[in-house]
Amino acid sequence: MMSQTAINKAVKWALLSGAAITVSLPVLAADDANQTERIEVTGSRIKRTDMETASPVTVISAKDLQASGYTSVADVLADATFSAGAPTGAATNNGGEGAARVDLRGLGTARTLVLVNGRRMVNSGTGADSSVDLGSIPVGMIERIEVLKDGASAVYGSDAVAGVVNIITKKDFQGVQLDVSYGGTDKGDANTGEINLLMGGSTDKANIVVGASYVDRGSAMQSNRDWSDCVKDGTAAGNCGSGSSYIPSGSVNAGDGYLQQDASGNWVSQTDSYNYVPYQYLYTPQKRLSLFGNGSYQLNDNTQLFSEFLYTKRTSNQQLAPSPVALTIPADATGNIWGSDVYYKRRMTDAGARGYSQVVDTSRYVLGAQGYLDIHNGLDWDVSYTWGRNDAVSKVSNLQNTSKILDTVDSSVCDNVTIPCANWFVGEGELSQDVLDYVDYTDQSTGGNEMNVVNANISGDLFELPAGMFSFASGIEYRREKGWYQPDSVTVAGDSAQSQQDATAGSYDTKQIYAEFAIPLLSDKFLVKDLSVEAAIRYFDYSTFGSDNTWKLGITWRLNDDFMLRGVRSTAFRAPTVSELYGGNVGSFDYLTDPCSGYGSASTSSSLYQNCNAQIGNTGYSYSDSQIETTWTSSDDLKPEQADTLTLGAVWSPSFLNGFSATVDYYKIKITDAIDRIDAQSYLDNCYSGDSAACDALNITRSSVSGDISYMSRPLTNIGKEEVSGVDIDARYAFNAWDLGWTASFDSSYLGKYTKEGEDYAGTISGDQGAYAKWKHNASLAVSGDSWDAKWSVRYIDGMKDLNLTSYKTDSVIYNDLSGSYHINDSTTFTLGVDNVFDVDPEYVPSYSDANTVPEVYDVLGRYLYAKLSWRL
Repeated sequence: MMSQTAINKAVKWALLSGAAITVSLPVLAADDANQTERIEVTGSRIKRTDMETASPVTVISAKDLQASGYTSVADVLADATFSAGAPTGAATNNGGEGAARVDLRGLGTARTLVLVNGRRMVNSGTGADSSVDLGSIPVGMIERIEVLKDGASAVYGSDAVAGVVNIITKKDFQGVQLDVSYGGTDKGDANTGEINLLMGGSTDKANIVVGASYVDRGSAMQSNRDWSDCVKDGTAAGNCGSGSSYIPSGSVNAGDGYLQQDASGNWVSQTDSYNYVPYQYLYTPQKRLSLFGNGSYQLNDNTQLFSEFLYTKRTSNQQLAPSPVALTIPADATGNIWGSDVYYKRRMTDAGARGYSQVVDTSRYVLGAQGYLDIHNGLDWDVSYTWGRNDAVSKVSNLQNTSKILDTVDSSVCDNVTIPCANWFVGEGELSQDVLDYVDYTDQSTGGNEMNVVNANISGDLFELPAGMFSFASGIEYRREKGWYQPDSVTVAGDSAQSQQDATAGSYDTKQIYAEFAIPLLSDKFLVKDLSVEAAIRYFDYSTFGSDNTWKLGITWRLNDDFMLRGVRSTAFRAPTVSELYGGNVGSFDYLTDPCSGYGSASTSSSLYQNCNAQIGNTGYSYSDSQIETTWTSSDDLKPEQADTLTLGAVWSPSFLNGFSATVDYYKIKITDAIDRIDAQSYLDNCYSGDSAACDALNITRSSVSGDISYMSRPLTNIGKEEVSGVDIDARYAFNAWDLGWTASFDSSYLGKYTKEGEDYAGTISGDQGAYAKWKHNASLAVSGDSWDAKWSVRYIDGMKDLNLTSYKTDSVIYNDLSGSYHINDSTTFTLGVDNVFDVDPEYVPSYSDANTVPEVYDVLGRYLYAKLSWRL
């Protein structure tokens, strides 16, 4: 067996590798009593006897997942201090399409590489996706999650700019385990149930683990929370924006501002706005069924065959307010009393709320072999083939075909037989069912992604240096990615009430080769216990843009048994995805403010007045929605992103305080040729302040009748530079007192800077960019007895300025979570928990109208209670 000293050393340094929640990395014993088995740690392909690498790694164990209320990998990662931006999840009702994604450092979901057992997971969602839907990976199959908070392109290739999430699945499991959980809020909504079944067995040569998981997530409505409901019981409640100018009775603009009908049917200046909150989900319902497993067979003493499989079917729903319809109705249309073309807007409450649904099937299979070559100093090798694919069908009900609306007001077309004739200038509820049946339709789109990867790796010790063995890893990879998305024909034609969209289809392939080295330089010298260097280089060739390379250079300097310094300098890259290269133009209702809203009250000598008047010529124009339709465009001329990353850290495990460990790491990531959409609000403001280049980039077109923006492009481009820097601090203390085991942990992240296009987003929040809190803290205190354990966790999010209203700043938020487990016997455990114990409301963000907050950032459910039962045989 491994010596107790070796075990203590390995476990101690595993703890020091940066565990924000807990560290539970296994150290496996080899057959040779004098050796420990080499294992692979995220961030390196070289197998090692300990966890000491130059890069910080956070590890979240299955025990942590079991003790929490999390039913998705994305949920636990979103609560971590290294998460920023706006990662989509269960609270993303508008635009999330049921997916759950991770956003490390707030650099965007496409810049985080997701692996399963060290191999790529297929991008997934509704089609031509740029990142992984973490909801497709069931929590029940997870042994641990390793998060590398450092660039790793030299080791893993594209996408590992902000870091790597490596999900390690359960292997060598023996027996049967059943986990059942159920939870919901104290308001009686968002009720969620989960069942996980795991079975495993082995023989002398074979091992197999299979499992199934089912999650049924309930919904909550925005109208069920006072802070998100703009009108409750007929009175104003909470902090509410102006609502939408699309009203159920319709409004018109013939060139002199918007008019609506009063109680007597007279057309007067529009003063009403529409409260869409009662229709909208605050927490979206979803069902997920997953089947998974892995197996191995020992072919001979030196060769093992292995396989993995995963299948997930996801059915998800979102709901938005009835569709807003906007179109120009001609002068001779039925009911048009103005004698000229009018711009017409109506909220289609007559048809009902828009219902969004997705059915997504995601599959992943791995076949491979691994073994040992008894040559030189001995070499480990593996070869594998990974195939992944997802297929999606998406639907939107209660949409309107605007071309058919125009048919109903054209007396030369409508005949009240095949095409009903209608007067649309009527109040709410006055459109006939025949008209609604004719113009309403259900939109259906299809899409998917496919990935094929073949790789081979070899690693081992090359030769011995005075300070230790010179080790290496090397490998080759071929990968092909394909994505597609086909919108409904009505949407493609531009006849839908929702935004026009074109089809997306494309593929690319890449060939890569890498080499990695671990070089011990000094050992047991003055001020040096161990001094080692890590180096890696990767060459890649893409069918879309050609070839290039990335590199990594790291150092670990252990001064003594208590203190170690570490640092990594590396380059990283991200290849443009299929959707970025070949994505069809798509409309998006972005939360923006039109600078020309109310420009008539500005000084006539101001550049704002002059520029707005030149386009609109109507000083009475004053109405603006909080959402403006923009057209998102892509480009096949995009270049890959390049990044320089730097991490400098220290690890302290004082011998005088047994069980204590702490890490401090400074990080800096600088991206050039960053692929992103231009900041539409900034460009809008600059355009009407006299910046002609900003106007050219947006390509703004306004309605000749109303002055509203009818077209504005938001191109995807290599915008230039993005840079993020900050400090991570982790501390952990495990000790015994009063015959109990205690573990206290503290994890903190400070965001010093996040700049994009020259604007610093650190300390800001917005609906468009998400949240970049300067400080985020997680702390916990866990205690365990002979048959029970309990944990109290605290999360802190610093206050932030509203990006679009800098005079306003949110308050800091503190969430408290509490959970406890009772081990009834060796096979049965019962867990109770309460998240957000004190029912803290999310912060009000005045410039964002989606529930008056940013749902991806704050806890929108309030107090949530859950119970779990785990049984193992």
